[in-house]
Amino acid sequence: MRQIKILVLIFFLALQFGCSNQPEKSTNKHKTHEQLMTELFPKPKVAIKTVGILLYDGYTTLDAMGPYQVLSEMMGVKVFFVGRTKGLISNMNGVKTLCDTSISEVKNLDILVIPGGLRETYQATKDSLLLNWIKSIDSTTKYTTSVCTGAWILGATGLLKNKEATTHWFGKQILAEQFGATIKNSRYVVSGKYWTSAGVTAGMDMSLALLNEIRGEKYTKTAMLDLEYDPKPIYNAGSEQNTEKEIVEMMRSMYQGGMESVLHPKK
Repeated sequence: MRQIKILVLIFFLALQFGCSNQPEKSTNKHKTHEQLMTELFPKPKVAIKTVGILLYDGYTTLDAMGPYQVLSEMMGVKVFFVGRTKGLISNMNGVKTLCDTSISEVKNLDILVIPGGLRETYQATKDSLLLNWIKSIDSTTKYTTSVCTGAWILGATGLLKNKEATTHWFGKQILAEQFGATIKNSRYVVSGKYWTSAGVTAGMDMSLALLNEIRGEKYTKTAMLDLEYDPKPIYNAGSEQNTEKEIVEMMRSMYQGGMESVLHPKK
């Protein structure tokens, strides 16, 4: 898909063509064009120039790629991946992404996005180099965000302590008990400049809300149209609250099994 700037160009050309066929009304048409362009694409409420999305081995694909796609709709903003290390980084399924920038090269960002995962994500909560980098970057950000269990990493810095936050349903207990966050059962949660989302797909909802915060309603709706973001799930399911208990408990057992050796290494 092309970005919004393509839509702007088409929109501009269409209006110009209409004006050229009606010269006696060109002044009014020109004013209408300016008014519509100002309405659809107003100046940002917050000046954003850089968005860095953290990548590390074991991250969940959509946690990073969903926000990347949505936030890339902001014109004039550099959206890029920042690797824990430079080079090839594998997601939790082994798919490799070439990351040209590492945390050692990035000193400031306007928006930081921290995606989640499972075992490797929890292990990252013990990575002092990474946590110190996040705290340093946070001192410059306008928004510091996490998707899914990325909140574990953000929480491990101490930045979510006593703040309302959310994460993947399985990870809420860890976020509250180990990192001191106040859990709120919501698709995404805003605590000042700290934005956290529930699991995986919720990162796109959070990113759209962030886009709305920065660029406003008309711009956000235009981005949603560009992405054709109009989800209609086949079932009313997908959360801990609306899925059958036996399915929830089965998944909880699977997650717990995957985390056992990480949470209790002495065993």
